[in-house]
Amino acid sequence: MRATTWTYAATAAMLLAVAAPADTLLTKDGRVIDGPKMERTADTVVIHFENGKVTVPMELVKDVFLESDTEELPKGERRRIEKQLEEDRARVLESQLHKEWRNRYEVKTKNFIWQYTLPDHIGQALQTRFETYFDHFKKLWRIKINKRDPRFTDARLPVNFYRTAAQYQQVAGASPGALAFYRFVKPVDLNAFYDRIDPEGTEMVLYHELSHHMQHLVEENFTYPHWPGEGVAEYYGASLYREDKKKLDIGLSQDGRLAEVKNDVSLDKYLSVREIVTKPAYTDYTWGWALVHFFKSDPKMSKAFDTYFLGLARDRGVKRVPYAFGFMTVEGEESLRFLLECLDLQPEDLPDLDQRFHDYVMNTLKFESALAKEKAAISAMRTGKRLRAERLFKEALEEGELTANGYYQYATMVRWSDKGKAKSMFRKAIEVDPLVGTFYYDLGRLLEDDDADESKRLKALALELDPEVDSFAIDIRIEASADDE
Repeated sequence: MRATTWTYAATAAMLLAVAAPADTLLTKDGRVIDGPKMERTADTVVIHFENGKVTVPMELVKDVFLESDTEELPKGERRRIEKQLEEDRARVLESQLHKEWRNRYEVKTKNFIWQYTLPDHIGQALQTRFETYFDHFKKLWRIKINKRDPRFTDARLPVNFYRTAAQYQQVAGASPGALAFYRFVKPVDLNAFYDRIDPEGTEMVLYHELSHHMQHLVEENFTYPHWPGEGVAEYYGASLYREDKKKLDIGLSQDGRLAEVKNDVSLDKYLSVREIVTKPAYTDYTWGWALVHFFKSDPKMSKAFDTYFLGLARDRGVKRVPYAFGFMTVEGEESLRFLLECLDLQPEDLPDLDQRFHDYVMNTLKFESALAKEKAAISAMRTGKRLRAERLFKEALEEGELTANGYYQYATMVRWSDKGKAKSMFRKAIEVDPLVGTFYYDLGRLLEDDDADESKRLKALALELDPEVDSFAIDIRIEASADDE
């Protein structure tokens, strides 16, 4: 059952009785700014907030309605705008009532038990995506649900979503930097922090972790080796839900991972199939993803790979060994032997397989986005590879501009080590997208010791842009790991 919302209903009724403000701006991605006075120029809309003015490029603007437009605006159109504003205000109020973990939403869907402090419209959207993903892989991998599986309640996976990084770390015990983690031993659950600055990237991370859950449902007492486990999670993590089609696009390009692989190629660092399959390493997320992509690109190899993947857990001819927590797994050499068997190859065929794989990486795998190195930098940052991430951010900047999210992520990464660079990156993020309250708020936090008045102004301006921004403040410190590069 959902948490009770009678307080919200009473408060919302009072709020909605207030007349809609005169000046209103609607962005192309659905954001609404209303209340402050605005002025329209040929190329921008200038919004005069109490704590400063914000200049919005016209390429971000869908519509802007000024008080001076009222006489010319059709009554029906004005009512449409007012209704949208009322819905937005009600949604903010509802969200505020559930932002603390003790007041979280609690919902059961077909295959999941949800607890979250996210705004409810985001929670509901995620429920739809998770159920669609689950149904797809239940059918693809011929998974039979054991209603008495002792790991779960009613065979459902608990999913816990947190609106702030601090809440995520305190309640879930999460490590700094990671957006999500799947715990495959009791209490089995999936925990995640929703990065609303990068919803698409967040969605892919969630699918990666959900893939691990589906892998553990293939056989109850089996856990996959690091490869193919991580390679498959990366391959199927590259999925996005299409609202218009009500379906998932599966196995999309991982441009960030591909950028890391291409970088290794430029340094003449190639990994063989044997190395990927038998030696667990960070490269299972990069080269391991590429190897899965290679196998899935050809119908014959794709079928053989599926046989191999499911057979690791189910085939009676595969030798399994005890793993931790009562699970069984497969060691590297046995995994390689079975892979070759499924591909109808012999050990002496490995050099030719390596050649075909490397040719595929160099000549067939192509970037689908101009933002490949930025994505690679963000991926490296989230997996604790700080030096790698900084190098990739620098290379991305040498090739052109970053997105607003790219500048923001770069700033958050270096805020502890290079305050000057962090200031510059936060300001660039604001320049690219001046309507994101989080950018102003985190810049204000950075300036607390250097310029208290400007810090206070920026945080107040952020709250004018986004009344919830202070509850989303991110405090993640990422140190370089020993095997960073």
